[in-house]
Amino acid sequence: MELLVAHEIGYRTDGRWLVQSVSLSLSAGEVVILVGPNGAGKSTLLSLLAGDLSPTTGEIWLERHNLNRMSALAQAQRRAVLRQQIIVTFPFTALEVALMGRAPHLRGQAESKRDLAIVEEALAQTETTSFATRPLPTLSGGEQARVQMARVLAQTTPILLLDEPTAALDLRHQHRILQLARRAADQGGAALIVLHDVNLAALYADRIGVMHQGRLHAIGSPWDVLRADLLSDVYGVPITVQPHPRAATPLVLSLPEDHTRSASTHVAKVR
Repeated sequence: MELLVAHEIGYRTDGRWLVQSVSLSLSAGEVVILVGPNGAGKSTLLSLLAGDLSPTTGEIWLERHNLNRMSALAQAQRRAVLRQQIIVTFPFTALEVALMGRAPHLRGQAESKRDLAIVEEALAQTETTSFATRPLPTLSGGEQARVQMARVLAQTTPILLLDEPTAALDLRHQHRILQLARRAADQGGAALIVLHDVNLAALYADRIGVMHQGRLHAIGSPWDVLRADLLSDVYGVPITVQPHPRAATPLVLSLPEDHTRSASTHVAKVR
């Protein structure tokens, strides 16, 4: 079942198209990951799908409802959003921030024991229980990012929209966060994620979309999309792709543009 559908959407501002003619769907049980160079339109596209921006052209449907006609509350009950940059300066504790994820379900009422149990589980899943009582600004960037992920999980929506959720995280927690997104999809939900790391995308995505100059340049399975010629063209650097030594996924390796010349010079010097 399709949970989120975008049809020929575009976004224009200051005389420039940041996203143009993008059609995309997200089905139950699916993880879709968007990759692409800086300025390709990935975050803008996610903001459009989240309802933070209104498309200049096209339409977006959230669980068969026209997104532009839905209230903010109705949207928040169906999709949870992790934005790339979230600045919290007030001394809210990690627990209080995670509790904010329950707001769409409370409707002005105080949180119940069930709400607290959901939040405690979200903190446990993101391994942030130990600093639940600490003010968020006292935590490291990676710790804050994991608390924000706990807030997203506590919202208990069928759709997760995550913009660079691994950017501030160490290797262990990069996998942990993506495993949580994968689990949410396996339980009947869906996740759309913006990532820069194409190898992480290959490990966790059912489909990968490559954004380039505001357009969806390609979308498909990791093996269909992560091709050396396509990626070299999009990223502007020489790229090779080979089978991952332990996973049944492609492994993407990049080289500097002058690698061949530098290697030849090194060999000449050795001789």
